[in-house]
Amino acid sequence: MNYRNTESSIVFNDNQFTKKIVFEDENVLSFVLNFKPGQSLPNHQHENSDLIFIVIQGKGEVQVGEEVQKIQKGSAVLAKGKESFGIPSVEEDLSIFVTLTPKPNNTKFAQEIG
Repeated sequence: MNYRNTESSIVFNDNQFTKKIVFEDENVLSFVLNFKPGQSLPNHQHENSDLIFIVIQGKGEVQVGEEVQKIQKGSAVLAKGKESFGIPSVEEDLSIFVTLTPKPNNTKFAQEIG
């Protein structure tokens, strides 16, 4: 068993959003993204990987393709394959647990931020 407590991945930075890797192997990549109000994540794609996320805390908006949806604690979102994904706005400190599968080939997706 591989066990992690995600609370240690909930780390905020006033200057930029943060990304903390939770699990990584040849098939899957999981991490926590943390945003302060006013921070955002531009729309982008994850190669052919499906993205699944669950909001741990906070409120904001998610964009998948052209669709924008309000999110809050407990919200779950799926972005399939080549659909673009972004966080256009954050209302209160937002932490989301993200899983990408299969793991993208581009190593930039497995780099921590902040």
